[in-house]
Amino acid sequence: MGFIAIESNAVRKIVSERMLQSADYEKGQILADVLKEQKKGDFSIDVKVVTTASGIYLLTKEPDKKRMLVFDTSNFNGFKRNSNEVITILQKSCRLAIKLWDKIGHSPCEKIISGSSLIALLPFSFTTGKSYKVILDKAPDKERQEKRNESSFLIFSDGYETTNNTPVLSNFRKAKDAINSIDTENLFTSPKKDEEKSSYLRVNETDVFEKSSNPHMGLSNWIKKLTESQKKFVFSNSFGPDILKGAAGSGKTLSLILRCVVQLNKAQEEDKKLKAIFITHSIATKDNIENLIASNGGAEYINSEGQQSVEVTTLQEWCIKNLGNRIETTEYLDNDAFESKQLQLLYIDEAIDDFFINDYAGAVEFISPELKKFFNNDRWEISILLQEEISTYIKGRAGEDMNIYMSLPRSKNVLPLKTEDDYKTIFSIFNKYQDKLISLNLFDSDDITLSALKETSTPIWKRRRMSNGFDIMYIDETHLFNINELSLFHNLLKPNSNHIIFTMDRSQAPGDNTITKDDVAKELDATLAHEHGLNAIFRSSEHIINLASCVLASGAALFQGLENPLAESMSGHTSIVEERCNVPFIISKQNSHEVYKATFALADYMSENIGIQRSDVLIVPCTDKILMELKEYALKASKEYISIEKRGDNIAVSKAAEDNLYIIGGMEYIGGLEFSAVIIIGADADKFPEKRNYDGESLHFINYSSFNKLYVAITRAKYQVAFVTEKTQKISPLLETACEEGLIRYDDDLANTL
Repeated sequence: MGFIAIESNAVRKIVSERMLQSADYEKGQILADVLKEQKKGDFSIDVKVVTTASGIYLLTKEPDKKRMLVFDTSNFNGFKRNSNEVITILQKSCRLAIKLWDKIGHSPCEKIISGSSLIALLPFSFTTGKSYKVILDKAPDKERQEKRNESSFLIFSDGYETTNNTPVLSNFRKAKDAINSIDTENLFTSPKKDEEKSSYLRVNETDVFEKSSNPHMGLSNWIKKLTESQKKFVFSNSFGPDILKGAAGSGKTLSLILRCVVQLNKAQEEDKKLKAIFITHSIATKDNIENLIASNGGAEYINSEGQQSVEVTTLQEWCIKNLGNRIETTEYLDNDAFESKQLQLLYIDEAIDDFFINDYAGAVEFISPELKKFFNNDRWEISILLQEEISTYIKGRAGEDMNIYMSLPRSKNVLPLKTEDDYKTIFSIFNKYQDKLISLNLFDSDDITLSALKETSTPIWKRRRMSNGFDIMYIDETHLFNINELSLFHNLLKPNSNHIIFTMDRSQAPGDNTITKDDVAKELDATLAHEHGLNAIFRSSEHIINLASCVLASGAALFQGLENPLAESMSGHTSIVEERCNVPFIISKQNSHEVYKATFALADYMSENIGIQRSDVLIVPCTDKILMELKEYALKASKEYISIEKRGDNIAVSKAAEDNLYIIGGMEYIGGLEFSAVIIIGADADKFPEKRNYDGESLHFINYSSFNKLYVAITRAKYQVAFVTEKTQKISPLLETACEEGLIRYDDDLANTL
């Protein structure tokens, strides 16, 4: 067959049905098979497939025969790709056709080829190097179409090179002529009564779904909404090891929660014992996960004494609880693991200050040039890298033994230690930090974790594991745990068990590029884990995904460890939702005071423009200094706001929503949250990454960390992302490629009104 032709009414139906946005849905897979194999398939109530000798048609009951999107499959090979890519190509092509028919402007991934009627469509997320293109002719057979008052488009070529060749029109003309002989009335029969319960999603139901699709809707409702990939994971009979990978907004946490509830329900039905533990990184996310388990049918299992139970906890909470009376609440830095690590960083910073004041002058004569150069970096960044050194190497792998520490193999991108004196110098700073903890009678999170690791490695504990160990473990956001914490997990299970199910997105890790996916699998005793992937992203729009992918692709070109989970992802948004979205934009103001003033004005503008609460617009300062200055401005200008002070703090978000307040969150704390729009402040070349005395490993670390943080900030948004910058500065180098590619635009008209 030589063509696939879709008339304009069918085009509009396809882009507006949620179940057709990804091949992860059953209906989307059927549609992909129709395109790949050019055969009939039943994927929609409103769109039918008609096969002819020359090609196939996708038609509605009342087709618009004068306006069609035609794929010449004799030369176009896009539908020979994998199913998800096929759906992405189709959806992006249909959206481009609608823009042309409705005379709407082009997006950055639709590039006009000068001197021709051709458009190069880039359907996939941004990657470095040459991009795959689909070539559309917006005026094929122009004179003939104009005489007949027709407006059909032809997609005739694809590949990594751009062409301006004139397309062959034989298949296009066949598609245009043969449609007139098709009797569409007989294709559509009257709906039967039981079709009201059909699994198809009608177009007029799509917007209702968007409004009602919340994570607390209950398991029975979620069954109807999950993609096939999600269903495969959620309803798997496997106890692991399983890993669920996916980009931000792909539904990893929710899928893990539903998997937990489903497996507990099944154990109850079969009258089998199942003692589960669900581990998360912070208390704020723990509370949210408990609420989600309860609202999706698992309330009876939470902390139950019955046959089936689940304990939701942070790892630090579990460690403290199971160390008996050997540690009091006053003896650990903070009961929240994330906050504990932040306090740990402050004490390490104090130890470094002590070292520079009292010891550096003497040490500088003995240490290597590499370490001397490292010490010329910004003090705070030295502290961040030293925190990783202490946790992973000195406390974790060396057990605070100097000789073992010097003999350990080292990863890339860590402290540059070349000589014995280098190791002794770093160990002396560690001793200052440790002395500080001892004087205050405090234990850090590594002390607690490593003590628990030793405790759980004893013969007594191993015997207790037989009766008290967990049958299965669920771990959310594994990328947030360090190597010590990862080492402990499998000791919580029954002996010889590796029943661990976990989620992971390395691109959201907070700058710790020394731990790889293989390291995680090894520490969890899950090297043979079955890997599940989620491609459809339900949070973010196409424009936001492209921007985030560009940021990660730019970072991946610099850092081998920085993964780009968006490379094969697509937006799950329908055209109805996409109407609320636009290309990310930049507002520039003259100075910092004007930037802060414009930020709050922009939040009000977006709230009114999108039709959302003010609290659904997240304001994200790029640095702590900007965060502090923004809060000071808000106080003086009487701008009431809620500040997110804990990672994934849904309580703060709820409080802001109740009172319709502005909401501000530092980049370290906003992971796991979701907002309709995000405003990022301070993405200027002189501010982000922060311009200090960077060099060597510290420069590498802070740049890597900045790419991570920017990706997390961008992917909190569903519909719109905006940046507010200073006119006197260039845009941050992290966004230069995105600007060059047209994935961000300057909106001077809006800037002048704010």
